[in-house]
Amino acid sequence: MKRNAWIVFAGLFGATCAAVAWACADGGYETVWDAQSSAAILSPANDTRSNLILLMADRYGTKVADPAQMNEAIVPFDFPYGVMVDRLSAPVGESDPDARYQAYQKAEEERRAQYGVPQGSYDYSELCHSNRSGAEQFTAALNADPAVPAAEKPALRDARALLAKACDKAGETRLALGDVASPAGRAYARYVEGARLFYAEDTVSAQMEFEAIRPTSSPWLTEAAAYMRFRTALADAVSRSVDKWGEIADADKRDGAAIDRAEALRVRYLQVYPNGLYADSARDLRRRVIWLRGDRAALGAIYSAVISRKPDGRDPDLAVIQEIDNKLLPPGDGPGVTDPTLLAVIDLMRLRPKTEGYEVDYEGPRLTRAELNQQRPYFQSQPDLFTYLLAAEAFYQRKQWREVLELIPDAAHQKRFSYVQFSRQMLRGLALNALGDGNARAFWLSLLPGAVQPYQREAIELAIYEHDRKAGMIGRLLETGSPVLHPLIRQKAIEDDAGPGLLREQATKGATRQQREVALYQLLAAELHHGLYRDFLADQQLVGDRPQPKDGDDYRYWGWSVDTYEPDYQAELSPPPLYVFAAGGSDDLRACPDIRSTATSLAANPAGIRPRLCLAEFIRRKGFDDWNREFDEEQTRWVPRPRPGFSGKPVERMDIYLAVLGSPAASADDKAFALNRAIRCYQPSGTSSCGGEEVEVAVRKAWFRRLKNQYGKTAWARELKYYW
Repeated sequence: MKRNAWIVFAGLFGATCAAVAWACADGGYETVWDAQSSAAILSPANDTRSNLILLMADRYGTKVADPAQMNEAIVPFDFPYGVMVDRLSAPVGESDPDARYQAYQKAEEERRAQYGVPQGSYDYSELCHSNRSGAEQFTAALNADPAVPAAEKPALRDARALLAKACDKAGETRLALGDVASPAGRAYARYVEGARLFYAEDTVSAQMEFEAIRPTSSPWLTEAAAYMRFRTALADAVSRSVDKWGEIADADKRDGAAIDRAEALRVRYLQVYPNGLYADSARDLRRRVIWLRGDRAALGAIYSAVISRKPDGRDPDLAVIQEIDNKLLPPGDGPGVTDPTLLAVIDLMRLRPKTEGYEVDYEGPRLTRAELNQQRPYFQSQPDLFTYLLAAEAFYQRKQWREVLELIPDAAHQKRFSYVQFSRQMLRGLALNALGDGNARAFWLSLLPGAVQPYQREAIELAIYEHDRKAGMIGRLLETGSPVLHPLIRQKAIEDDAGPGLLREQATKGATRQQREVALYQLLAAELHHGLYRDFLADQQLVGDRPQPKDGDDYRYWGWSVDTYEPDYQAELSPPPLYVFAAGGSDDLRACPDIRSTATSLAANPAGIRPRLCLAEFIRRKGFDDWNREFDEEQTRWVPRPRPGFSGKPVERMDIYLAVLGSPAASADDKAFALNRAIRCYQPSGTSSCGGEEVEVAVRKAWFRRLKNQYGKTAWARELKYYW
């Protein structure tokens, strides 16, 4: 189940933190704005499916991630569930984005073939999921049946093959079976027509076709018809139990008689075919019948039994996990659940706070200590997990940090942590941090040797980053021998926290080329925004020769920032667009040279009119309007945020335009240009994209009239048709 956008490390560095990755009210952000993000810590903030996978890994040794996948690209520490699922499978063998896309396309084609939907269709009806396998079984039985005349078999095969390729068009498909006249052939014809009607969701007509098939010369056909009588009745029961919005209705408004009919046919099939081809499916679908009946206690009991069975392989059963997430978890009450793994997932979900300002997916009753204590008998086989839940309730619900330390002793020095052990020690570290314990950083460091399972080290490195950031010791995160190795975390420190000295050092001595270039990009941008033109001229020489990208080639620089990193789509970060600081700066303002020449002029005369307008144009064209801005809750608007170590208010374009408009030294052309750009700052939303104080529409209208009346002959007046 999705979780609300809330923090795994809640309370880690103050109650204002709002997300696991970059989490605080001082301008932080998440790596992914996704309500399903998770981490290696069993947490209320995790997607419930991720918590279940972590617990199943501990209990049965199922995989959490494929080792080759974890070595192939950046390892996320705040990952959407879809990323977790993707990393469970072996890589396609190619890191190239084009090869990945081709592999995705191939998988999509295979899925379409399984469901029987054509290229370009995305109508994957649940009823179609067995379409391909059903067609194969039908064809095999037909070919082996001597009772069907050979002349009739091609038409029957063709009819089933047509349906196999167009399940989503079953309602429009007509089967050419009029020449099939033999009794055995007609039985197959009724079956394929019943399948067509089933896929078309005409359950009443489909049931009539399957009912007409009685014991035949084909054991497969006889059994398959019996099974499809149940499947059709179940589909009918579902369709009769939804509301006008297509959602499942409340239990008392579902069609009980239809549900009972489906269950009777399910039981009848199993009585006749206890070891049949579809017996496992029929037994598993009992869960759906129970869910339709609204018997949550029985549902909890049956899912407890399902989870308690050891999986056949090392891969977790994602289909069952998704089913539990959809069918059992949403109300959060968990009646009938006795399995400790399943109880733990529900308990953690019930520790989610009701958070103002976020979409919350769980609104049920919060877990109390008294309720938790009543569950103790169910955790006799997993006492460490139960103690963790007690500590989690104390931490997340009641903010009792010392109680956490009493419940979870220090066991940091281990060669390998299970996920429960890891979560216990991480929660202890969070409590130490919340108490301001001076040993917190040493504790985080002591966890690193045992953090060998997927996603664990990344979570610790994030905790170290947040600790050092709060302590004002960001430099030691980047020094030689730093325990923080994660490229996103190191780049985050460079992007947001490094001052001029550290940026300059990292620009030449950073651990990787990416980090060096990001540091230089941040340094040069900050120097321009804070008017440090001489420093800019000295540091700009590190850029070297960087040709401007050709039209369309700048896509190579998208996604360079941690701010925009999306683990769903990116294997690595792109390099920052350092070319913007090289030759070929803004050129759509007449007589504007490249940015180095502009900075040279500003270094000589910071109040120069044309150089300031050229700087503003550089900011506009190179995407720096949002540079280091944060949302001020009190003012309800975006305001500039000075970069650490750089004094003064960062320059904003609107300030430049207003200064030019008020300057007696500015020419008519300069003032016309400033008016044009100041008005366009409000295009098209009506709010300023250029910073500065918001001005009313009446003021913008006056600007427009001034531009047209006083400077009407300029190009800047002629080309502007509106104000916003």
